[in-house]
Amino acid sequence: MAPSTTLGYAEPLDDHFGSEQFPSKIGGKPKWLDPTHPLSVDRVLCDECGKPMVMLLQLYAPEDEPKDAFHRMLYVFICRNGKCHRSCASRCMRVFRSQIPENNGLYKSDEIVAADICSSGSVCSGNSDSNEKDGDIEWVLADHVKSAPLCVVCGLLGNKACSKCHLRHYCSRDHQITDWDSGHRTQCKSSGKQNAESAEHRRKLQRMLYPEQIIVSEEESGDAEDDNNDDGSDDDTEDNEGVKPEDMALVPVTNERVEDSEVDVDRAFLAFQNRISENPDQIIRYARSPNTNEIGEPLYVSDADKPVAGFGIPDCEHCGAVREFELQIMPQMLNHLSIDSVDPFSIDWGTLLIYSCPSNCSKSSNSTTSSAETSNSTCQNKVESSLYLSEVICRQNFSSHGIGEKYVRAMHGDNSGFEKQFDSLNI
Repeated sequence: MAPSTTLGYAEPLDDHFGSEQFPSKIGGKPKWLDPTHPLSVDRVLCDECGKPMVMLLQLYAPEDEPKDAFHRMLYVFICRNGKCHRSCASRCMRVFRSQIPENNGLYKSDEIVAADICSSGSVCSGNSDSNEKDGDIEWVLADHVKSAPLCVVCGLLGNKACSKCHLRHYCSRDHQITDWDSGHRTQCKSSGKQNAESAEHRRKLQRMLYPEQIIVSEEESGDAEDDNNDDGSDDDTEDNEGVKPEDMALVPVTNERVEDSEVDVDRAFLAFQNRISENPDQIIRYARSPNTNEIGEPLYVSDADKPVAGFGIPDCEHCGAVREFELQIMPQMLNHLSIDSVDPFSIDWGTLLIYSCPSNCSKSSNSTTSSAETSNSTCQNKVESSLYLSEVICRQNFSSHGIGEKYVRAMHGDNSGFEKQFDSLNI
């Protein structure tokens, strides 16, 4: 039996968002679990264009075991250049797991804050809930923690600074040029005074990132799960009696009547459509259940190109464990990214599948490291590489025959060159 699935939805930022230490969100700049050691740009350079990727989302997913995973965050980065996504996902996408124990020297809970206020001689009421949110513990950054400088464009480690004012930090030469061309050229002052950032300058920089939105969650209803228990087998014929395949498709098709026997339907695609119909706005499906022996299963968008843990999904490089499916990012996410859907080279996917180490291991001293990590032996890079462990992200696209070749021809006209164009785009 598969574990229950948690669904994620996108919502606008609320008034409390700025004070959240461990947010789950789409876009914007990352909120680092350890602000003293943010991720550096060399970990997220696109293998196709060489440019820095930007954050697609971060997801707070704490676990009880091991104790090092008391606070646990997943960060997903992708390249914004749609042409780079014509290649395999591993070249233009990255996912990192970051985790810290409860006692970490970085954060203190609301009880500690309340005690500090009382000991300072300030007014303190025993039943005060000023530091609580709906009865939950509120974590705040300890006063002594000094955050590392961040890139003003993307929020990665900003270990470079403007050579004139020395006040604005960057992860790379690329983002320094971006900031300069976006408005810093006219606002930079070498006097050392804080530079004001115009509204237009700010808007230009924000367009470099995906729009920031909160991710809220709820458990998937039992009805939706029951609808998919047949895994798209022939047993669902009776359940779908009277339902036209075109009514279940993600894209509209013509009204041309097509006999069922003529439709080469990808059954995984139809099962996918049936499952999400109860909650069509879902952007994330989270299926990891660390407290049980159950392993979650992805909701595939096609019968083709299904990744399998242990066969195509590499084992954990640090402990050797077989990675397990944790979550998937749905195609509905694309609706929240301000992507030009008309552009034939815009970013697209059927679903993004994320596999992670089931043991939440930490990087051991004798584990293998990438060339990027071994090329620099500074303390900063050693700490950072142990704080941000690479996991696996896979892309599954919709099959070109997912809703039947006759439907594809009907949607695009009887164009003999269409299938060749379809294949050239690796869809």
